[in-house]
Amino acid sequence: MNRQLLVTYMDVLETRNFNRTAERLNVTQSTVSARIRQLEQELNTRLFERGRGGAEPTAAGRRFETHCRSLLAAWSLARRDVEAGGGNRQRLRISVQFSLARSVLIDWTKVVRERNPHLDLYLEANFSQQIQRDVLTGETDIGIVFVPQQAPDMFVSELGSESYVMLSTNCDHVEDVQWSHYIQVAYTSYFDRQHDEAFSDQPQSSTSVGSDGLALDFLKANGGTAYFPGFAAPALCAEFSTLRRVTDAPVIPQPIYSIVHVRKRHDPLVAQAVTLFKELIQHRSIAQSD
Repeated sequence: MNRQLLVTYMDVLETRNFNRTAERLNVTQSTVSARIRQLEQELNTRLFERGRGGAEPTAAGRRFETHCRSLLAAWSLARRDVEAGGGNRQRLRISVQFSLARSVLIDWTKVVRERNPHLDLYLEANFSQQIQRDVLTGETDIGIVFVPQQAPDMFVSELGSESYVMLSTNCDHVEDVQWSHYIQVAYTSYFDRQHDEAFSDQPQSSTSVGSDGLALDFLKANGGTAYFPGFAAPALCAEFSTLRRVTDAPVIPQPIYSIVHVRKRHDPLVAQAVTLFKELIQHRSIAQSD
């Protein structure tokens, strides 16, 4: 199995453009064309129709996607099993969305290490779409995301919910918010809808950012108000002395999900890890509501 051919095919399937795939894979356009041509020869079928508008998958090209994901996942699992060397140490790769890394991942790591002292962990924060791609290809064992996309090879489980709360450096009540110094964070489309409904009578923020970390930097530098994950709020307020909760501002809920490849669904270590995430998130939710 030539993994390069499969990775190139999956990227073209996403970009619908050979030149764009060449840029993303850091190769030439002719290399992308040669890889796709070789894969088509091995499969004895055409996978893409090339035209001025880009590259559109044929019927066979669309059908091959599921098989390709399975092949890549099997390769990743085999490679990691061989790398483990048959020793006593187990490995887990966990990827969470950026805004959950500070509030959930660190405490989860403490608990899982107490139960599995010889476990090797690889932890990262990433964007939802990349996490889901890594789960489907076997690069990641467990993904923790806000908005999972349904896929035949992916098992999705709801873990509980996060609650976003308003924090500010210069006000204690929502009626005193200075909207000219308000930072709107683009968490998810679900959050955006809830936010817009809650503040439909307020002027639109002139500053929007893509992460809570960047919002915090703005507040530290210039002061202001923004929504942050409720799980992380106590630590943020303790770290940044002028930051406090706007207690009468609406709380915006956001469901949290785990995603695993169906091949890993019944793995005891994966199942235990997901259960610990669920227990932690639900415990945090209960503590927030008290």
